[in-house]
Amino acid sequence: MKKLSLFLFLSVILSIAGTARSFDSTYSAMLQSKIEALKVSYGLKGISAAAYVPGQGLWLGASGISSETENVNTDMLFSSGSITKNFMSALILQLAEADSLNLDDPIGNWLPVFVNINNAVTIRQLLDHSSGIYSVTDNPAFSAAINSNLNRIWTAEEILNSGLVLTPYFAPGTSWHYSNTNYIIIAYIINKIMHTDISEQLHARFFTPLNMNESFFEVQDTITLPYAHNWVDLNGDGILDDASFVPTTAIYSATVGAGGVTSRPENLVKWQRALYSGNILNQTSLNQMLTFRNAVISGANGYGLGTMRYSINGVNCFGHGGNLFGYTAVMIYNPQDSISIAIMMNKDLDGGPVGKSFMITVITNNPVGIRTVSTVVPDKFSLYQNYPNPFNPETIIKFELTSKQHAKLSVTNILGEEISILYNGNLQAGEYSYKWDAINYPGGIYFYKLQTDEGFVVKKMLLLK
Repeated sequence: MKKLSLFLFLSVILSIAGTARSFDSTYSAMLQSKIEALKVSYGLKGISAAAYVPGQGLWLGASGISSETENVNTDMLFSSGSITKNFMSALILQLAEADSLNLDDPIGNWLPVFVNINNAVTIRQLLDHSSGIYSVTDNPAFSAAINSNLNRIWTAEEILNSGLVLTPYFAPGTSWHYSNTNYIIIAYIINKIMHTDISEQLHARFFTPLNMNESFFEVQDTITLPYAHNWVDLNGDGILDDASFVPTTAIYSATVGAGGVTSRPENLVKWQRALYSGNILNQTSLNQMLTFRNAVISGANGYGLGTMRYSINGVNCFGHGGNLFGYTAVMIYNPQDSISIAIMMNKDLDGGPVGKSFMITVITNNPVGIRTVSTVVPDKFSLYQNYPNPFNPETIIKFELTSKQHAKLSVTNILGEEISILYNGNLQAGEYSYKWDAINYPGGIYFYKLQTDEGFVVKKMLLLK
């Protein structure tokens, strides 16, 4: 209950921070043009995207079609595919924080004996794909089993005991190989510990407290909101077909834990902001999630505990990608600038490069907001005098942080009333700058304040009009 209360408080803070100012219209048009260009470049049917930029707020955009008679819009749901693994990892880490398990526990504590599954594998090795356990979806016989009855509801026990899990790739902990079987086992363990459906856990811990009201877990939830149609080459003629009429009960139930979360980009952006800023897990758990094995997968260069590492403009960013039967999704969070993006598409493809390309556009074209000047750790916490000063209508505010911490940069008027929250979030150690555009404010004296874990500093500036 204590954690839920914290989440409810967090969701209010995120909402306030996200509406501190309107999104720059030129910047918004540029992001819309970018997703339209991505649609053409990657031959997409439809694309829906979201970006949260501190100092700007939340941007939503869409392009293309859901069906022959309806365009994609930002209210539509998409399958997130393997992004589900990010949620499952966070859930397991919360259970570890509550002493329900230890990441280095052997999975044999919960699993019976299944052929080709080594019960000495640890939970940590499942989460970071170092278990060596064969991925059931790599087996061509898996597709045949699913297609034999598309309406069948599979259980984890049936999948793990089906003979579809072949010989391990390697001994536990000796190498890396992405395996959906790892997260099917994770879901099995969660059910054994909590005695509830995964859906109930996701809603209670994440979806409801964070107001992710458009997020669901397939098969276990009833979904009535509009769902973007998926497009798949069903007959092998090289042309994508609207596959929305094909039942998905079998594929979703057979991969529970490895996939299953259905959402929309706006919700995924909200999720990342909460997760990677440290508001879902304690710092120890988050550090474990962000301890990476070198891995090349879908535009990422590392894999942690349910988290992919992306290098973008020299910055290590975090997130995950996913695919499932005509859907592709990718979400990426930039920890230096606290920028979060998510893209969802109704076609199967390698989504990592799409997400990285969009993130680069979001970062490099941000007209205002926090900019990283240097990642060198400064000697002391500092807030510098803005320049130019006096100014009209733009000025630069610089500050330095000696460690990763929460920072709030705001502006007040001569009466002490807060008129604008320029930034409110976590930042790494380093030097930062913010370009404040005061075009909509009258001339006069203003004060800017930096509030951090180390204290606060206030300075005066003069707007001449």
